[in-house]
Amino acid sequence: MTISQSASKRLDQLTFTRFAAILLVLFYHGTAGFYASFLGSSPIVTALLYSAPTAVSYLYVLSGFVMSLVYFRPNEKFDVVGYWRARFVRIYPLYIISFALISYYYLDGLLRIKPQKILANLFVLQAWIPAYSQSFNYASWSMTVEFFFYALFPFLTMWAYRQSTRKLIWMALGFWAVSQLVYYVLWTGYYPEYSGLLVYFPLFHLNSFVMGVTGGIWYLREGRLQPLKPVTILLALAGSALLAAGYTVASTVYYPSLPHRLQPMGGLLAPILILFVVSLALDKSWLSVKLLDRPAPVALGETAYAIYILHVPVAWLYERALDASSLSNPRSVFDVTFLPMMMTIGLIAHFYVDTPLRRWLKRMLARISEPLFLLDLGIIALSAFIIFRLRFGDGRVYLSYREMERVFFWSAFFIRPMLSVMFNSLHPASLRLPIGQMARRVFFSATLGSLIVAAVVFTGYLTGWLENFPRSIFALDWLIVLSLSLLARLALRRFHRLQPAPLPA
Repeated sequence: MTISQSASKRLDQLTFTRFAAILLVLFYHGTAGFYASFLGSSPIVTALLYSAPTAVSYLYVLSGFVMSLVYFRPNEKFDVVGYWRARFVRIYPLYIISFALISYYYLDGLLRIKPQKILANLFVLQAWIPAYSQSFNYASWSMTVEFFFYALFPFLTMWAYRQSTRKLIWMALGFWAVSQLVYYVLWTGYYPEYSGLLVYFPLFHLNSFVMGVTGGIWYLREGRLQPLKPVTILLALAGSALLAAGYTVASTVYYPSLPHRLQPMGGLLAPILILFVVSLALDKSWLSVKLLDRPAPVALGETAYAIYILHVPVAWLYERALDASSLSNPRSVFDVTFLPMMMTIGLIAHFYVDTPLRRWLKRMLARISEPLFLLDLGIIALSAFIIFRLRFGDGRVYLSYREMERVFFWSAFFIRPMLSVMFNSLHPASLRLPIGQMARRVFFSATLGSLIVAAVVFTGYLTGWLENFPRSIFALDWLIVLSLSLLARLALRRFHRLQPAPLPA
């Protein structure tokens, strides 16, 4: 069997471990309630139940391993854009649903939140900005890290095609060692003053992903061909698990001077974790075949992402609903019911929401040129932020229009792209049309968009929410959006920036 053929093979015994790791995250975030109290009968068990930082590092290692398993194909050309689109489709639908739920939770004060903070979350950039890393759904910072990994992975993989396995292993270990040294120095000198940077910044987690990628390449090139005895694999599997658990207990309970709590999330145990992943991938014993590689554990593993990305907004909204009820002790109800409820929601969300949404998004992306879409969003943002300053300057008058500016911006941000899709002005084929036809699509989309945005703002004015209705800003916005949108399309037409091939099935 070639590497290309084996790359498509699933190792379902790994899938359930995602669920186990996410379960530790739920315990760490205080949503396990009764179950944490029941299971955490000793400091040792409590230390293991609250080892979510190591679990998050494990998920990054596993992500790198699985990416290599699926996409490491030295004899094939790497479809970089296709890979990025596939990962976007995999992650973003539930991500944006979780953001919408959190926005509903904050609905009363949503327009008072800085637009740049909202945009950072919409574009999954929040962890790059320490002040925003825990904004909205505080668990979603890790999606910024994952998108960073996805951005680098194609280039890391294509470089790895030309490297020996031995060299890759030594470089991964060297990168891990340097990362840990730098991280430890920064942590001891700047935590907790710069916790937003040290805990969540994507660069500090890259060593875990690289370790996983390297482990996946070793598995494909050499590991699966090794004539290892089953007992050797089981010993490596049990030994790596015990080492990780033992360090967690020792650093938490007995030697707190060792890096513990949040610090191991920076990849401290990554070499041990990749040994566990590789051992489990090689395992053919009853543990994998009879226990983990079964429909129920695999289904739970597949719902892990849905549980993770939704558990914060669901917990907050559920707590609010219980507090507003007539129950005498709503917290006790939450502590008992939330964990099983969240697992049920995860199953429903994965199979009946996320999966259909992914199919729909694949079809939608086939109708959208990503460069055009991103350029249009930039034009919308640019227009919304300059027209108020052009019209009112930077003084006291402008400050009185800040709330209107935000209503204007968010209306345009969502309405204009939808109209562009409706009029097919984002379709890749629109760049090949005669200039007149292309311009008509842009004209109708921009004009109707300006009218609808004006209607939204005027409604706010009529209801007394907004104090004024300056008509000139809508004409200025229409002119800027129309002219810049046409120029963007002419530029892409000139340089032949057309949509890449469709996503593979």
